[in-house]
Amino acid sequence: MAELVLRLYIAGNSASSRRAEQNLQRILAVIRSEGWGVEIIDVLSKPDLAEKAGVIATPTLSYEHSIRPRRIVGDLSDARRVLEFLGIEITGDLHDRTG
Repeated sequence: MAELVLRLYIAGNSASSRRAEQNLQRILAVIRSEGWGVEIIDVLSKPDLAEKAGVIATPTLSYEHSIRPRRIVGDLSDARRVLEFLGIEITGDLHDRTG
């Protein structure tokens, strides 16, 4: 099985970037962690990667899946909606970790 990759594109150390990173960590705590790769890409220091990926807004979470790639823009504060949109199985309790 190919590794599943989540890429979070942020813009520097802005408040929304920090919130998105924190919320991503909470999300990672409730999904199956085996086989997942996570990358955080700062578009201010690596604009070529954002351009290549077609990212035009930050923060953007990109779910790199061979059959169903998805992207979501925002600070990822509603973990349940993020996971449902991405089609990722929840294996932990969202209420304990994302509240």
